[in-house]
Amino acid sequence: MVSSAGWEMPVMYSSIIEEHQYVRDSCGVFDISHMGQVFVEGEGAAGWLKKMLTNDVADLTVGDAHYTFMLNEKKGSDR
Repeated sequence: MVSSAGWEMPVMYSSIIEEHQYVRDSCGVFDISHMGQVFVEGEGAAGWLKKMLTNDVADLTVGDAHYTFMLNEKKGSDR
């Protein structure tokens, strides 16, 4: 386990070779969703992001980043 952004995250359960071979022979899922990045640019980008994200990008300067959630067309609600 390693610390990642305040969370404990498994990096390896046994050996890399053993895990690789198990996935090739059986089945496995590699969750890399925490590594995603989205780059948005151009006219109207800030307005679009304001509608799509839970955090406001207004305080960011060029080259800054922050963690946030991207909403679905219902603003994250299933209702």
